[in-house]
Amino acid sequence: MTGFFIAIAVFLAGHIVPGLLRARLVGLIGYRPYIVGFSILSIFLFGWVVHEVLVAESFLLWDHQTWQAQLLVVVMLPACILWACAILQPCPLSIGRKTGFDPATPGINGFCRHPLLLGMIIWGIGHMIANGDLVAVLFFGGSAAFALIGFWRMEKIRLRDVAPDQRAIWLGATRRFAPSGLLRGAVRWQDLLAGIILYVILLGGHGHVIGVDPRMMAGW
Repeated sequence: MTGFFIAIAVFLAGHIVPGLLRARLVGLIGYRPYIVGFSILSIFLFGWVVHEVLVAESFLLWDHQTWQAQLLVVVMLPACILWACAILQPCPLSIGRKTGFDPATPGINGFCRHPLLLGMIIWGIGHMIANGDLVAVLFFGGSAAFALIGFWRMEKIRLRDVAPDQRAIWLGATRRFAPSGLLRGAVRWQDLLAGIILYVILLGGHGHVIGVDPRMMAGW
């Protein structure tokens, strides 16, 4: 599992170091190039980690049960919808677009300020339960914990250079997690459609890319 731990260490460093140097890098190359470069780096490092997860030697911590795979297939739909919301709606306090946010209609931010991270938590816990081996627990469980920490970390980063009056508006109009926000238009039909399309793509392509078909594992 040496390669796995090396990949995890580099992945974490690839997120922590750019975060610590964010202000300097943004001042040097600009905000958009920083975000694009950081996103490309994150995707590359994440792909490396996934490769090491697939090839690492491991052992089961609990036996595989059909319901575990079925649970994963089910919970991935809301995770995909949350990711779609993070892409299509502004998320001023999290990963996503800062511009265009209207406090009067906070959208997904009235349910959760961090839809992408919440989706990662669901993804991580679901995959950890479905796989059940040591490497899966370390990777998927660690990813879920990393995303949860990101709730506070992202807010701190986004509010760092925000004026006090703007800070009060954003914090007052958004919630870290408030299920009642779903009853107030947090998810639009566009988000649902995009989330379902993403879900179908991931479900159909998982076996070809990762080598494991979740539908077969779930007995469907």
